[in-house]
Amino acid sequence: MKSVLASAGVMAALLCAIVPARAQQAACEERTAAIEVPTEGGPAYGGMQYPRSVGLGPKQVALTFDDGPNPETTPLILDILDRHCVKATFFMVGIYAERHPEIVREVAARGHTIATHTWSHPNNLRHFSPGSAQRQIRQGFEAVEAALATAPEEDRERLAPFFRFPGLNDSSKLIRWLGERNIATFSCEFGADDWKSISSYQVRIRALRNIAYVGRGILILHDTKPRTAAMLSSLIETLLAEGYSFAQLVPEKGARELAAKAADPLIRPLRRTEVMPEEPETAALKPSLEPATALE
Repeated sequence: MKSVLASAGVMAALLCAIVPARAQQAACEERTAAIEVPTEGGPAYGGMQYPRSVGLGPKQVALTFDDGPNPETTPLILDILDRHCVKATFFMVGIYAERHPEIVREVAARGHTIATHTWSHPNNLRHFSPGSAQRQIRQGFEAVEAALATAPEEDRERLAPFFRFPGLNDSSKLIRWLGERNIATFSCEFGADDWKSISSYQVRIRALRNIAYVGRGILILHDTKPRTAAMLSSLIETLLAEGYSFAQLVPEKGARELAAKAADPLIRPLRRTEVMPEEPETAALKPSLEPATALE
């Protein structure tokens, strides 16, 4: 009888643990909707600069973070997003992706979208020669791809054919050049001025004010700023309390392959992990012809 009661107690404890976990997972799925974004021909999105916006519903916000990865602040922001079951898009700078590839892989492992933001973040690519500007963009993609090279296939797929101009200082010629490679350009609907020397409180107030004024859209933040990390949890909680929801920008199905097939592509085809056929058990008994040094 005691063993039956003990078993029942264990089962009850397991159910108590499973039910909240499932409820939390369901809440996470409802918290951030995946919005598939077309990239063919390289459209430009963001009402602050362009006539086209991504397909967000009323009171729906897509969080985006620029300029990372940063070892001091990006992990803090990732933890906050996890805590609130929110997914975002990170526009990464190539030189920092090269310096901190482990953070690039961590962003992907946590399910966020990864995009690029040039190699070294020059504030205005309009002042560059066409060749130099194109190299900045190309090297940004290459650095992020290199950082993800050892990641699982699912995580490598997080790199999207998305690009954002530093300082939002775009160029019609460069947008057209990106479009020829099926890379979409992203601006935003609102910002929070977190790049300025203001307090975290002021960043939060400006974000809320701008979001309320427009009603829906892409919010541009920076995962390199401590003030942004300091106010992010409160911002998310306030938006949820006011009836907002969050969206994750993801490329339309096949967008990665479409970009990889373009002439002179900026993004390479994703190399699928090959599944090796299992050898019969007797094969293990055969001596290897490879020298030991070849296995090191």
